Amino acid sequence: MIDKGREALNGTVEEMRAFLDTGYRLAQAQDDRVALAQLMSGPETTPAVWAAAYKVLKASDPEEMRWFLEIGQYQVTG
Repeated sequence: MIDKGREALNGTVEEMRAFLDTGYRLAQAQDDRVALAQLMSGPETTPAVWAAAYKVLKASDPEEMRWFLEIGQYQVTG
């Protein structure tokens, strides 16, 4: 996401606006997919957290992925 942000800052006003309108969310979603994969492969990840993360990753909803990484993973029990 940092590279995309730098490109936008070095570009035109229209490019910056486009990044803020759509590019930022797309870049954040890519970063969140990586974070979910890292969470799933962590040595301390429980089977319940792994299953919940897999479900969120499979759904590919950017808002759901962001929520799970910020809050949801800590609410998983079992």
